[in-house]
Amino acid sequence: MKTYAIRSQTKYVEPSRVRRGVPAGTLCRIVAMLSAGTLQMGMSAHAGTTEPSSQMDEVDVTSDKQTALDAEAISLSDTPDAEPSTTGKTTYVIGLAARAAPVYEGSKTTKVSPFPYVDIHGLWNDRLFVSDVRGVGINLANLGPFRAGAAINYGGGRTSSDATRLRGLPDISAALSASGFMTYSFKPFAFEAEVERQFGSQPATEASLRGSYAVTLTPRWHLSAGAQVVWHDRKYNEKYFGITPSESARATAQGHTLTPYSPGSGVGRVGVTATSVYALTEHWGIVSRLGLRDVVGSADKDSPLTEREGGVDFAAGVLYKF
Repeated sequence: MKTYAIRSQTKYVEPSRVRRGVPAGTLCRIVAMLSAGTLQMGMSAHAGTTEPSSQMDEVDVTSDKQTALDAEAISLSDTPDAEPSTTGKTTYVIGLAARAAPVYEGSKTTKVSPFPYVDIHGLWNDRLFVSDVRGVGINLANLGPFRAGAAINYGGGRTSSDATRLRGLPDISAALSASGFMTYSFKPFAFEAEVERQFGSQPATEASLRGSYAVTLTPRWHLSAGAQVVWHDRKYNEKYFGITPSESARATAQGHTLTPYSPGSGVGRVGVTATSVYALTEHWGIVSRLGLRDVVGSADKDSPLTEREGGVDFAAGVLYKF
């Protein structure tokens, strides 16, 4: 309004008057016009200083939207304990899938079996988790992106009737195990180091390093990919890849020759996995998972039980999120 008032009072000055000098009234009006122009420039410059704040607001909005996508998606990851709860509340996911995988590491025989899935996170202020894959665990250290904790699980058995190469060997009973882990995440990446000790009549130890990448493409579609390397101690390799003289004699008596073998410790397996979860509704989702793994290291590869180094692990099914 002030600028308009100044301009409305400004009159056209003839060239002849300029040559004779500028009247005092006109000079005052010119000074006023220049002052008004300077004020406008100052206001423009001041407005420009607000742009970083606006940009920060846009970044915050983008971050909030991504957090909302992560919270809405039904997701699975190779390192689920690395990611804090995005919703701040307990999440319950159950599922059932059909899984096709080698009957044991290094076998060329594939077995299709039902694969139930249970995953509960966010219990006890996001410190306790329950999973049929990782067991029951607790995050003892919860320092934002860094976590450390322990878990107990049950499994690891093998039935000799599942493969011809195992004939004459005793079944391996499932056993209780305890593990300790450390995880670190900076979205969309997560890393984990874990050591697991199996108990029972044949105790054994394995250690693993894992890394994963997760992305939420849409509110309904979540993808993750991971890689891992696993080390086995001597007891583990003797349990799953070793053959004692008595076992060799028993297998030979059944018409299946297996030479005695006593492996040492070493890196036993490397692998990569990819998981896709698509939410059909707010609660129901479809999951598919493809894993490629390879038996490495002479301790496992040289075993008479190792028929094929590479193996494919595939599962597909449905999930329900409470």
